[in-house]
Amino acid sequence: MSTPVNPHGDAREEALAMGQGRRDFLKTSGALVVGFALTPEAALAQQPPKPPALPGSLQGNRMLSAWLRINPNGTVTVFTGKIELGQGIATALAQIAADELDVDYKRIEVITGDTSRTPNEGVTAGSLSVEHSGAAIRFAAAEARQLLLGAAATRLGVSADALKVVDGAITDAGGRRTTYWDVTGEANLQREATASAKPKDPSEYKWVGQSLIRRDIPPKFTGSPSYVQDLRLPGMLHARVVRPRHRAPNC
Repeated sequence: MSTPVNPHGDAREEALAMGQGRRDFLKTSGALVVGFALTPEAALAQQPPKPPALPGSLQGNRMLSAWLRINPNGTVTVFTGKIELGQGIATALAQIAADELDVDYKRIEVITGDTSRTPNEGVTAGSLSVEHSGAAIRFAAAEARQLLLGAAATRLGVSADALKVVDGAITDAGGRRTTYWDVTGEANLQREATASAKPKDPSEYKWVGQSLIRRDIPPKFTGSPSYVQDLRLPGMLHARVVRPRHRAPNC
């Protein structure tokens, strides 16, 4: 039984049989193709590093200025994408911010669910407002406090560790004084959060855990618009589901 023979032959084997070396063969063949592949680890190394994960809704809204603003008039505005539906989050989030910033609770204004100003936090459901928005505000406020103290330390020429804050007033051991409202421009909250500032230990809380008059209660008594269901826009229409009076047979 004969072995099938390639009628065209093998060019490389033929060249070697004639005494032609590999170098000469490559010269006559016209091209050398070299292939390689990156290992998965090497391929990943070529990609830019992912930003670190941040707590709560900070992960999707990373700018500090998206969560709070220190106002020149001695107040603080806190922003949340969650909606006050009667569950009391406007009060709870104000308590969190007041503790982390070391300011009086009454100085905190909370803006809820204003799509032109507040961070996008998706839906308000599942009792997740304090877990998601509260965590974001806690870490954002802690970092803002750190930045404000750093700016005050530079202004007063001392270490930030030597400063004390009481209701937004910053003093050093010698009694020199400045405030959050004075140094807010130098602190610059127009930056991405890092969540590197450690929030307060629960033992240091002054406002969180206290039973305060809820901010959503007075409007309930006066009947003023309080919830998203109260929203009325110019030319706004309302839809209604119209169902048949009787169910059709076999349905």
